[in-house]
Amino acid sequence: MAGIITRVAARRLFVTAERIPASEAHRLGLVHEVVAAQDLDPAIDRFLADILAGGPHAIAAAKKLAGDMDVAIDAGLISESARRIAAIRSTPEAREGLAAFFAKRKPGWAP
Repeated sequence: MAGIITRVAARRLFVTAERIPASEAHRLGLVHEVVAAQDLDPAIDRFLADILAGGPHAIAAAKKLAGDMDVAIDAGLISESARRIAAIRSTPEAREGLAAFFAKRKPGWAP
């Protein structure tokens, strides 16, 4: 899978506003997955199921952590990441998630 779009590619698209095919958007890292039209609804359903399976607070914390990682990875960032992950794993939400997993049931937040 492609990484984040390069500055060169972003500049070109900003200036030209050109339309590009899905395969090019995938190659540039603008989209994560390309599916055929008939497979779009099942792909969306899988994606949403994955999101909804996670604890709401854990997802928010993960998004915050990912946003804060736009810096060089060093010992301080690794330590802070470990601290945050440990903190979220000790919450009631995490305990409910583990209990649901072991009981083979959906967690309380899942639809």
